[in-house]
Amino acid sequence: MDLSAITRPAVLSAIEEFDALGQEEFLRTRSYAEARNFRLVYRGRFYDSKAIAGVAHGYATGHFCDSSEFSGGLATVSDCLTALGFVVDHGGKHARGGLLWDLETTQVFKMGGRSAAYKFVVLLWAVKGADRHLGLVRFSDARKELAALLAPFAVAKSAPNPADPWVALRGSGWWELEVPSGIDPAEASHQELSALAVRQDLRAGLAGVVQCKLQAAVWREEAEAVLLRRIATLSSPARAYDLMKSLGSSANFGAGVLGGGEDAGT
Repeated sequence: MDLSAITRPAVLSAIEEFDALGQEEFLRTRSYAEARNFRLVYRGRFYDSKAIAGVAHGYATGHFCDSSEFSGGLATVSDCLTALGFVVDHGGKHARGGLLWDLETTQVFKMGGRSAAYKFVVLLWAVKGADRHLGLVRFSDARKELAALLAPFAVAKSAPNPADPWVALRGSGWWELEVPSGIDPAEASHQELSALAVRQDLRAGLAGVVQCKLQAAVWREEAEAVLLRRIATLSSPARAYDLMKSLGSSANFGAGVLGGGEDAGT
């Protein structure tokens, strides 16, 4: 199959078909298996990259390819889609996905049957402020701002404690938490680290690999979109939309990710 025949409009047509049918029906109809590692990301949503490329080839040329017609491996498909201005998320060999897919599978705090968006609110704050906050940030410098951003997303009667997601993100490939010497973050309890964050003003922030990825505008936009969609799913589109505006994202960006216009969350 000649991947060079695929165009960006054809990829968008394949994405539109995927959205209309849903993943399961799209893959069944087009005879593709679910992606294990390589996923195209568009407006914060994930798509099986090989299937999208095969269907896009059909929209571009009239010949809809099945999975047996691919040669060169998934890296070749990734290069093709990336050259067209899309983000393809993937990890290393044997990985189940890349940094963006990690957000999709991140476990969250739950209380009373409600899931908290706290981690994603903090990450979106960090991504939006990546140019302003170079390197790790002291907790005291972020505490007040994060408390205000987290408050609308409370899942308990009390307001969220910003120290909780500040330290809970330490196991994520997205986050780096600086702990005092003699403290093993793998053995210390969440409560101990949360107290330390306040008492010793622990520094934390986006991991170096994430900061490097954010240098690419298209990857940064998709990272923000995935985070915003996760927040909307765990809370509500209205709260996600208000957060987006608080952090300075445009109304058009929110509409593209959440759907609708200025009143997308209503």
